[in-house]
Amino acid sequence: MSEGRESALRRLAAELQQARVEAEGHGDAWFVAVHTVDLEEVERMGRELGVDLTGGVDQAGALRG
Repeated sequence: MSEGRESALRRLAAELQQARVEAEGHGDAWFVAVHTVDLEEVERMGRELGVDLTGGVDQAGALRG
């Protein structure tokens, strides 16, 4: 897998995780659900490509894993 594709997946997962946290902070259950489903899909794609994206996001917003 190219580093560019892996980097893009990691960035997207981090963005979705952050969006989900923000939606939780606003009490917006709909967007929490939407971002959760999208994040799960990106994690699935990562698994298929051999990239573990399930490590979570650290305080700086960088994906751990």
